[in-house]
Amino acid sequence: MPSLTRPTHSECPVPPRWTLHGAVLALTLMGGMGAAHAASATYPAPIMGTETTAHAWGIETRFAQTAPCVVEMTINQSTFMAHMPEMIQAGLFNTQVTPALQKQAPRYLMNTLQMDVTPGFVHTLFTQRGAPARCHFAWSYTDLNGTRHPMVNFDVTRQAHDRIDWAHLRFGDMMTIAQNPVVDREFDAQVNQETIDVTIALSKSGISADLPSPTTAARTHSP
Repeated sequence: MPSLTRPTHSECPVPPRWTLHGAVLALTLMGGMGAAHAASATYPAPIMGTETTAHAWGIETRFAQTAPCVVEMTINQSTFMAHMPEMIQAGLFNTQVTPALQKQAPRYLMNTLQMDVTPGFVHTLFTQRGAPARCHFAWSYTDLNGTRHPMVNFDVTRQAHDRIDWAHLRFGDMMTIAQNPVVDREFDAQVNQETIDVTIALSKSGISADLPSPTTAARTHSP
């Protein structure tokens, strides 16, 4: 069945919208910062340069603090939506993501992007010299009015990172190493509704989409 996204691993279904998964596309979006380059950097070096594709598509990263390590990652919705044609051309989303669907499900699409780039950010940080034993990662997005909204946050340890075969990253690897994941309640509800809206819109167009189920499993919410 066709999907709004094009998973890197063809044998894997589209992941639940609230999870973190390991897509090799994440390392591509990092704009060429491979393991060798990342390993030459010293913590806390930037985990994403301004020349990268991810930055061009609306992602910003920064260290909120370095001891203990806290990395904040933000998607600018306006920039993200403006570059949707490029993401479709690059294969992150397919041509079913029409302008109408883009307006109907921006949070669903932004969440898909964060799931794809997260592994690359985590890997870049923990391959720096002097990387911390643990780091907290927090995703948010800035809406069209400039207001910032939380999405999801989680912890990763260097020990858990080192257990992953990053040269052969597999679907689901990030789920095995992300600790204490928390999904913002409002964001989760919005993505939940957008998932339903998109499913209905595609069915009316005669397209069967293998979108994730809105209520596939239990999750942890923010207060």
